[in-house]
Amino acid sequence: MIRILDEEGHPIIGELLLQLREVQSPRSRGQFRDTLRRLGTHLAYEAARLLPTSHREVMAPFGKRSEPVLREPPVVAPVLRAAIPLWQGCLEVFRECDSLVLAAQRREGHPDVVGGSLPIELGYAALVPLVGRDLIYADPMLATGSTLRTVHELVVKKAGRPARTLILGAIAYRPTLARLAEELQADVIVASADDELDAKGYIRPGLGDAGDLAFGPKASL
Repeated sequence: MIRILDEEGHPIIGELLLQLREVQSPRSRGQFRDTLRRLGTHLAYEAARLLPTSHREVMAPFGKRSEPVLREPPVVAPVLRAAIPLWQGCLEVFRECDSLVLAAQRREGHPDVVGGSLPIELGYAALVPLVGRDLIYADPMLATGSTLRTVHELVVKKAGRPARTLILGAIAYRPTLARLAEELQADVIVASADDELDAKGYIRPGLGDAGDLAFGPKASL
């Protein structure tokens, strides 16, 4: 399943996207992080609809009432560093979830736009057991999809295959959505999808480098 929320006419998602994409007025890092966090909460609410539920009964003031609840909290996996605000938004929804934390960065160069590949360097990884559990990746920019494909291969090898995989993102390169859904056997929910990828692998019109906008430019060391 692939969902693109702004194309479903979601007005709050549209407002948040306008704030993230805007370049004509100065964007503070704090405002950018806060908007990305708020977007993360909305994406997490949509993801929750796909997770297994059970019913729990409570004694209300004038009788009993049963409501649907999550059968088990998912595992939420941010891909550092750009995903930190989006992850924080997910944690506000899935308050009891475990987190699987990964650091990855792409090696800048010329991507294979047709094949959807870009060299990825993996760093820190804090894994949790995944067999039989639902896994949610939080990654704001889904360009070629190389990061998630590389990360997922490591995760399955080291932590086990999850019962279900979901991917949440702010903006995606449209052809990557179907590729990720097929190769990771995942449900994908994004706020928006754009139709162009430039020679460096950046989504256009996109919103820029989400990590730099949230935390400052990276130094070349």
